[in-house]
Amino acid sequence: MSAAVSDVVQLAGYSVLIADTADPVRSGLARAARVDGPVVGVPAPAARMRFSWRAQALLGRVERVGAVRPTAPSLWWLPDQRSMQLTVVDLDGDAWQLGSNVRIGAGRWLVMAGCTLLVVRPTVPGLHHAEQVLACLEPWVLRQVVKPVAHLVVVGERKWPPRVAATAGPRVAQLLGDTIFVPRDSDIAAGGVTADVTPPKVRDPFLRLVQRWRAEGALPPDVVPNPVAR
Repeated sequence: MSAAVSDVVQLAGYSVLIADTADPVRSGLARAARVDGPVVGVPAPAARMRFSWRAQALLGRVERVGAVRPTAPSLWWLPDQRSMQLTVVDLDGDAWQLGSNVRIGAGRWLVMAGCTLLVVRPTVPGLHHAEQVLACLEPWVLRQVVKPVAHLVVVGERKWPPRVAATAGPRVAQLLGDTIFVPRDSDIAAGGVTADVTPPKVRDPFLRLVQRWRAEGALPPDVVPNPVAR
């Protein structure tokens, strides 16, 4: 999903940073760049990060975990103090744990987020898990430390299965009507995310987000779209 969102943004002509906070062995973006970029040291003891280009998007991945995991937002994620118009953060990990304390570690990305997407499975256990995550985030939302989750994202379905939607808790139920449904892509399902641009059917569900961000002034309206390249 992070690859699809970043592809939509950069194809619209914007500069984008993809921040992948996962441990190296858990990263779904390990093959997202055609050529691996350099590994650089960061102030965290013995930690290293790798920066590569996914077309015109800068991809930052944790390469080596030191005494402190370099997952929180900082200038470490912008080598040479580059300026980016939008950052897409892949908070791969335990969402419930991230929401327990958003002021430490990778959870701090939620404090800065302008639009948070929660990827859920279209199953009864998936909605139960989502309800727990939203309940965990609720105190931070009420204290205006983080913004509410903007959308649920579901992969592989075009609508909610009726018997699944019927089990939604009160927090999830408020988001059901504005869910982003992403069709299953057999190539990505089998081979993972590669350096190729994500297919249109995977990107198109996120086009309205870019349109909304433009309308709200989060992105400038006068940019030239980039050509689609493989």
